[in-house]
Amino acid sequence: MFDPQDTNPRNMVEYDPRRPAQAGDGYFERMQAQHSADKASSKIEWMDGPQGQAMHVRVLGHYTRELERQNENRLQMAMDEAMYDHQQWTDEELAALAARGQAPIVFNMIQTSVNWVLGSQRRAPMDYKVLPRHRDGLKQAEIKSQLLAHLRDVNRSEFAYAQAFTDAVKAGVGWVETGQGDPEDGTIVFDRWESWRSMLWDSTSTRMDIADARYVMRAKWLDLDLATALWPERKGVLLSAADDVTPGLLTLDDLGDEAMDAQELAHFDTSGPVNRHYDTERRRVRCIEVWFKRVQPNAKIIRGGQFNGELLDEWSPGHWQELATGRATLVTRPREVVHCALLTDAGFLDIRESPYRHNRYPFTPIWGYRRASDGMPYGLIRGLRDIQRDLNKRASKALHHLSTTRVTVEEGAVDDIEELRDEAGRPDAVIVHKPNRTPPKIETDTNLAAAHIDLMSRDAQMIQQVSGVTDENLGRKTNAASGKAIIARQEQGQLATFIFFENLRQARMIHGEKLLVNVEQFYTEADEFRITDSRGNPQYISINNGDPNTAIANSKADFVITEDDWRATARQAQAEELLGLMERLAATAPQIVLQTLDLVVEALDVPKRDELVKRIRQITGAEDPDADPNNPTPEKQAADAAKAEADAMQKRAAEAELAEKEAKAAKTRAEAEKAAASLPADQIAKLKAAFEAAVAIAGAPAVARAADQILANAEASGAPPAAAPAAATIPPGAVQPTEQPTAQPAAQGAIQ
Repeated sequence: MFDPQDTNPRNMVEYDPRRPAQAGDGYFERMQAQHSADKASSKIEWMDGPQGQAMHVRVLGHYTRELERQNENRLQMAMDEAMYDHQQWTDEELAALAARGQAPIVFNMIQTSVNWVLGSQRRAPMDYKVLPRHRDGLKQAEIKSQLLAHLRDVNRSEFAYAQAFTDAVKAGVGWVETGQGDPEDGTIVFDRWESWRSMLWDSTSTRMDIADARYVMRAKWLDLDLATALWPERKGVLLSAADDVTPGLLTLDDLGDEAMDAQELAHFDTSGPVNRHYDTERRRVRCIEVWFKRVQPNAKIIRGGQFNGELLDEWSPGHWQELATGRATLVTRPREVVHCALLTDAGFLDIRESPYRHNRYPFTPIWGYRRASDGMPYGLIRGLRDIQRDLNKRASKALHHLSTTRVTVEEGAVDDIEELRDEAGRPDAVIVHKPNRTPPKIETDTNLAAAHIDLMSRDAQMIQQVSGVTDENLGRKTNAASGKAIIARQEQGQLATFIFFENLRQARMIHGEKLLVNVEQFYTEADEFRITDSRGNPQYISINNGDPNTAIANSKADFVITEDDWRATARQAQAEELLGLMERLAATAPQIVLQTLDLVVEALDVPKRDELVKRIRQITGAEDPDADPNNPTPEKQAADAAKAEADAMQKRAAEAELAEKEAKAAKTRAEAEKAAASLPADQIAKLKAAFEAAVAIAGAPAVARAADQILANAEASGAPPAAAPAAATIPPGAVQPTEQPTAQPAAQGAIQ
C-alpha cells in the first residue's frame, strides 16, 4: 500500500518555481549527487575487490563456454552467408581448378530464392495497434500509437527489421535492439539492428523469446581512445586489455571466433608499400556486454492495477499514482531481475541493475530454423548448399569438357608436342605430322558434357523444390496453363517459407512490447513531434503538456500486431473471389453491393486505397468496422455532427408538414361543423311547410299535434330531422284521415 510517510522527494509536494528561493531547496540534489559519488566509488572498490574479480571470472567463463559451444554452428552460418555472396568454392577447390585449367563457374540460384523471400517481406505490410488496458486510457493509447509511428520513422525501424530478417533467412537468426537513447544524439528511445556475429546467448534456452535464458552477450571492438572516453574511471583496465593492432602484424585476443572477428581481421590483415611511410598503428579493445538474471529475494512488485506484475519504478508517476489511489499494492517476493555488466578480459568496466522496467533483455531474436538437438539456428541456405555446389561443379566440368580436347599421338609423329597441344584446341587446327607416321587422333567429350548439363538441370529443379521458391513464384512461364493452377503452385511455395514470416511476426510483437514499455518509462517530459499521413501532410502532436490525456507515463497499454495477410497472391485470390461475389449479387441485390463497396475496395491492393475507402464511406454513410466506438476519429465526429444536424432538420421539416396537415384538417372540420349547424334550420322550415300543407289538406288535428312535437324536439336538439318522413306516420290510436276522392279539381289545383 502507498506509504504516506514516504520521504522520496518525487512523492512530496511539487516545487513551485514562482515562489522565492528558500533555504534547503537544493538539499536533495546535493544529497543525491553525494550519494551517487559514494555509490560509484563503492562500486569501483567492489569490482576491483575479491568478490568482483570472482564474479568477473565466472561471467567470462560463461562467455568463453558459449563461444566454444556455438563456434561450429557459427562457422556454418558464416558459410551460408558466403554462399549468398557468390563465394561458393573453397580455397582448396580453387587451387585444384587452377592447376587443372578449369574455370570456377558460379550459377548462384540460391541468391534468387533467398531474394524472393526477402522481397516478399519488404512488400508485406505489418502494422500494429496500441490498445489501452482501461477505458480512460483511450486517448493516451492513441497518442502512444502516434509516438511509436514517429519513432519508427526517426529510427528507420523498418530497415532494421528488414536487415534482421535478412540475417534470419540467410544465417538462421537476426537481432533487433531497443533501449534508452541520448536525446542530444537522437531519440529518447532507440530501435536498431544488431549483427548475429556479435551475439551469444544461453544455448540451453528453448523459448523463441529467450525468456528462459540466463544471459545474453554482445562483443564489440572499440578504439582505445573512445573506450577511455566512455569509462574514464576504468582507464587502467582498458589499457591492460588493449591490443596493439598494426597492419601486417595483427594480434587479437582469444575471446572471439572467425565469424565474430572476420571484419576485424580483414581490416588489419593487410600489408603493402602504402603503409611503409605512415603510422597506421591502432589500439583496439574488445568490450563485452553481458545481460544476465540474478534472483532477488525481496523484489518490489506492483500487484493489481494496470501495471500489475511490473517491478516498482521509483521514478514512474504512473506507479505512484496507482499506489496512491489504492488500485494497486506493493508486495515483495523472489524474482529474477535482469542486470548488465560491461567488461574486458582484464576486469569489469561497469555493472548495474537493468535500467529497463520491462525486466527483459533489450535484444529480441528473429529466428529462421532451429536444430531440434541443440537449438542452434540455421537458415534457408543450409539445405541448398550441397545442391548449389554440385550445380557449379557440373557447370564447370561441362564447360571444361566442351572446351578441351584429348589428343592421342604416336611417339615421334610430331616435332613439338606443345605446339600440337595448342593447335588441337583450335577449331581451325592444322596439324602437321611426319610421313609414314600415324596421324594424331583428336577426341572430345561432348557426350560427357551433355550428361553434366542434364544433371545441372536436375540440380536447378531440386533447388526450387527444396527452397519452395518455384518458377510460378518468380513469375516465370511454366506448364501450368490455368490461373488457378498457377495460384495453387504459388501457394505451395509460400507455405514452404511461411515459418520465416511467422517467426518475424512473433519477434516484432515481442520487440514492440519492449519498445512500448520503454516509451512509457522514458517519455516523461513535455515534447512535440511530427507525424505524416499517406499524402505527406504533417500533423503535430503534443505530449506531457499538462493535459492528463497526453501523459504518456501515467497509463499502461498493450502492443498488438494486426492480422493482415502478408501474402500478395493470397490477397489477390481473395479479392478476385470477392469481386466475383459482388458481380453475382449486383444482378439480384444491388443495394448489398452499394452497402459493401467500401469493404471490397479495402480488400484490393490498389493505390490510394485508404482515400478511396474514405470517400466511398462518406457517400454511402457506412462506418468503419475496425473503428473504436469509444474513441471516434475527428472525421467520424464531424460526420456524426453533420448527421445529427441533418436528422434535426428532417425532424423539423416533418413536424412542420404534420402541423400544416393538421391545420388543414382543423379548417375542414370547422367548415363542416358550420355547414352542419346551418343545415337544420333550412330543413325544419321546409318540413314545417310540408306538414302545414298536409294538415290543411287532410284536416287531421292529431297529425298536427304530432308534427308540432317533432319540430319542437328538433329545434331543441339542433339536429336535422332525418326521420322527418317517418314523422308523417299517424301514431297509434289517432283518428285515421278520410281518403279524399280523386274527382275534386279545385282541391288538386290548390295543392299544385
